[in-house]
Amino acid sequence: MTTRAPGHPEAAASVLALMVAANGCIDQDELRMLDELDAYRRVGVSRERFLELARLCVDDVGTALSDHAWLPISGLQYLNEMLDTVTDPAMRLMVCRLAAATITADGHITEDERLVYEHTLARWHISQAMVSQAILADRGS
Repeated sequence: MTTRAPGHPEAAASVLALMVAANGCIDQDELRMLDELDAYRRVGVSRERFLELARLCVDDVGTALSDHAWLPISGLQYLNEMLDTVTDPAMRLMVCRLAAATITADGHITEDERLVYEHTLARWHISQAMVSQAILADRGS
């Protein structure tokens, strides 16, 4: 996958797709959760396009991330470049909110999912409390 320019229309969808693909596969429970949350529309892509992005992520780094108990340098650089393309703070929080629900949808958080999610929070200066608040606000609407 090529690096996108900051503010690219598919930037948020690409980051969410990477979180879905972080363990080297695209889980059906996670996709069902994204369906329930209307996630594709919220990050500005169709479900089909999201699946394409997730497959590209699996091809690019998904299996490389799942082979380690840490983020390898190449994966970290790839992730940081992708994260830096999402510049809107509200969209960053939305992606983290959707990712939190998605990576827990199958009842198991893999080490690679946790690493990517936690790195994303740190890189974007988003606390777990902020994500929790976004989830509660989302449920109230």
